[in-house]
Order: sequence, then C-alpha cells, then structure tokens
Amino acid sequence: MKLGRGKKKTDRPRRRPRVAGRPPFAEDHDFTESFEAPTVHEEVANPLIEKLSLLEQRAAAWAVFWIAYFVVCQIVSEDRRFEVLAPLSLAAVYGIPACLYAAWLWKSRRRSAEKTGLREATATVRPGWLYPRIDVYLERDYKLLQTRRSLRIAPRFKGLQKVPVFIGGEDTDMIVIFPRGRFSKDTLYTVPVKEIEPDTA
Repeated sequence: MKLGRGKKKTDRPRRRPRVAGRPPFAEDHDFTESFEAPTVHEEVANPLIEKLSLLEQRAAAWAVFWIAYFVVCQIVSEDRRFEVLAPLSLAAVYGIPACLYAAWLWKSRRRSAEKTGLREATATVRPGWLYPRIDVYLERDYKLLQTRRSLRIAPRFKGLQKVPVFIGGEDTDMIVIFPRGRFSKDTLYTVPVKEIEPDTA
C-alpha cells in the first residue's frame, strides 16, 4: 500500500482568520514583522567584510607613525638647530588618539557587519559637502543614513539615482559599499555611516 504524503510542516506562525468586527491581534502581523531582507551569500560577503580589517590596520599603522614622529621630534629638538621641530610634534598629540579611535571604530563596524551580513540595496547620495545623507532602498525597506566623520567620504554619482550598493551593520556601526570610489572606478569603496530617523524633506 502506497502511503500518501502528508503536509509539510513549517515553522511559520499561523495567522488567525479575520472576523468581522474583531480588531486585529498582534499575531496577525507575525509573518510580515518577521520578514528579513535577504542577505548576500557568505562567499561574496565575507571577503568584503574582511577588507574592513585592512582599514583598521591602516589606522593603527598611522598611530604608530605619529608615535615615532613624536619621539623623533623630541630627540632631535634637543639640538638648537632643530628647535623648530618641537612645535611640530604637537601634531602627533592629536594624530595618535585620532588614529587609535579610528582603528577602534573600524573594528566595531567590522564586527557589526559580521553579525548582520551584507544586504543588496540601492542608494542615492544627497547633495552635501563633507558628510552627506544617503537614501538607501532595500527590497521592502527604506533607511536614511548619515555619513560619519572619516576620510572616506561618500562618492558623488552625477545624474545617477539609486546606485546598487551593499549595506551592513546596524545602528551607528554601519557601512555602505559603493561600486566605485571618488577617484577609482574599478574598485569597491566602503563608507562608514549611521542610521538616523527619516525626515519629511
């Protein structure tokens, strides 16, 4: 006797049938609220996320440079012929903590992106000077992002709207990966961003 195939069980929560006059329950929206935008496959996402460690290492290397620069200036300035270098060492006083902080931020962004993965989206960079806002459109979602203070400024795409990008991370530790940078058109370009409340403009 051939057994019939039963219905395939799923973990999807069942929705209550709507009854006239009954207000909707929270369970009615379980399915829609649990929807998550599809993420990029790990084989593609992982190498892109790992490249964030290069930015972290670069910032740490600059911190080492400023430390060495400060030490050299202090040693050389003992000679009267090089006393002019003493004031220049003040640049290292600001450069060392700034680079260490940048390295910590890139590390935090990398961990956040590893947690969420990358998602495909389209983005439009709004007009702005250094830190413009970015409209990001996902499959069923919209986010307004603010670029963070960094040397990696969001590139301009004149005449183009909704450029394909990857986004990753959450809250203040997010990244947007553009298809090209400010100067190079053949390499991906990562910009640090944070999510802000959408405006009505």
